[in-house]
Amino acid sequence: MKPVFSLWLLLSLLLSLAACGGASAPTPPQTAPEQAAQTAPAPEETPLSSTPGIDIDLTALSRTMVYSEVYNMMMTPENYIGKVVRMNGLCSTFESVAVDGQEARVYYTCIIFDATACCSQGIEFVLAGDTGAEAYPPVDTEITVTGTFQTYDENGILYCHLVDATLE
Repeated sequence: MKPVFSLWLLLSLLLSLAACGGASAPTPPQTAPEQAAQTAPAPEETPLSSTPGIDIDLTALSRTMVYSEVYNMMMTPENYIGKVVRMNGLCSTFESVAVDGQEARVYYTCIIFDATACCSQGIEFVLAGDTGAEAYPPVDTEITVTGTFQTYDENGILYCHLVDATLE
């Protein structure tokens, strides 16, 4: 019985190996890297706004996308400098502490929340013209603000804000 089993095992092993042989599927011709670079289409930037005069309209995006885009603005501000941004959220203020003879300053921000409302991000905005505190909306008011994205350095720290901003 052992010789028959051994013969059967040997035949099945040979048949399984033979089944894997034969002609292989044709492989596509290889393209040189410099040829591939010439024929590949250039990536297109996806516009974040269809509103004329506004480069990035965050009011048209879902909460998750808005939160993600604002996060990108904070992490790579150099990609957004000079772009006109429109966003809506809650008006909030932050007051700096007077240090070394500098006056305390009030910063106005537009705060947005993510889809689960557990996390928030915001962008400071400065209204166009020489306006006083009375021109800004009350805290916790829902606002839509449009302004030009810029960065500035304060005490060695880089900050982002929307300048020449207008409220709707």
